[in-house]
Amino acid sequence: MALLLAACSVPQGGAKRSGPGIFGTIGPTADQPFVDEIIEVITEPAGAKVQVNDDFAGYAPVRYKVRRLWRGEPGNMTLETVKIDALPVAGGQCAQSGTYGQYNLKVPFPVRFNMTSCPQIP
Repeated sequence: MALLLAACSVPQGGAKRSGPGIFGTIGPTADQPFVDEIIEVITEPAGAKVQVNDDFAGYAPVRYKVRRLWRGEPGNMTLETVKIDALPVAGGQCAQSGTYGQYNLKVPFPVRFNMTSCPQIP
């Protein structure tokens, strides 16, 4: 288990995030260290529309590859968190949401949402 968590704490590579565009050069010009992570989202009942960091990932159950960038200066870097939203597709369901990967940890596998767990309205 410690190896799984430690693997997430080391940058795994870099990606060029710059280049000429119609408005000039966009983004940083240096390599940006990142971690690629596979997440799985399961909902009860199945079929909820899943968004990861505001991008459509599919309908639950779904697996999705997310790229988490390292931010900060060497020696004081933090890994971006992952925002997951499960949106209802039927009556009696409520939107569910969570932010995962705080403190440079991996996202739990799988992430589970109960779509019928709606807040009580007094």
